[in-house]
Amino acid sequence: MSKKENNDVPSKDEDLKLFEDSLSEDEETVEVNGFEVLVSQNQQLKNAFMDILLDIIETLCKSTTKLSLEDLNQAESTLFDLTRAGLNVGWLRQKWDVAYLKKEKQRVTGARIIELEEQVRKRKLTLSDLESDLKNEKAAALAAKSRIGFSHVV
Repeated sequence: MSKKENNDVPSKDEDLKLFEDSLSEDEETVEVNGFEVLVSQNQQLKNAFMDILLDIIETLCKSTTKLSLEDLNQAESTLFDLTRAGLNVGWLRQKWDVAYLKKEKQRVTGARIIELEEQVRKRKLTLSDLESDLKNEKAAALAAKSRIGFSHVV
């Protein structure tokens, strides 16, 4: 169920749009905990910003196995929008960078593991073929060494 359906609370996109619309007015701003806030903004708008920030933080706190590239792309897009809207979220962008690098390392490592597993599989098949050839050669060598009996000649 979306936030809009739940008690008519605006969605994250609507929160961001409300924020951007409010900044387009030429009003005096004040800095609150590193954020530029219009004097006329009400508590609901401030809560919307905090919800957006908390959503991003929650996303970035996921383990890399549960964090998808789609999650990271959405968080990056939202961070860009917040920055464009005037919020100072460089500290959160740094956290995004760390999460992205970890996810990318996991992706690269996973691909390398798959590649190595394929090489091991192929080499095991080659080894199996070599062992079979060796067994056949030993059997042929043993047969060639055996004495030919009189009954085989006549």
